[in-house]
Amino acid sequence: MNNIYNIYNSQSIKTSGASLVGTIEATYEELIEAFGEPTYKEPSGDGKVSTEWNLEFEHQDGKYVVATIYDWKMYDNGTACRSGEKFEWHVGGFNYEALELVEEELEEVRCEMAIAK
Repeated sequence: MNNIYNIYNSQSIKTSGASLVGTIEATYEELIEAFGEPTYKEPSGDGKVSTEWNLEFEHQDGKYVVATIYDWKMYDNGTACRSGEKFEWHVGGFNYEALELVEEELEEVRCEMAIAK
């Protein structure tokens, strides 16, 4: 059962110090359906990331978990990750629960999308 109460997507979420906790395979469209538009759609200053979601998951028990989803070192201004094909996205966070919650929400959205077809 999904115990996520709310998911926030904002530039104000503190992600400094987060690090890679895993990867997921998803289309750009699946991620938009699950998490809304990317927090950032322009290349970072060093060009290493062109598309990124900064997320904060709120559990029903009031606990918060920060996660980021991003392309890494593609240097193509987001062309590959936004192609409509499955793409390997990096997931960052302060612990592995970030990856688990991203996967959990993505799976729920995929099920809803399949039912809607």
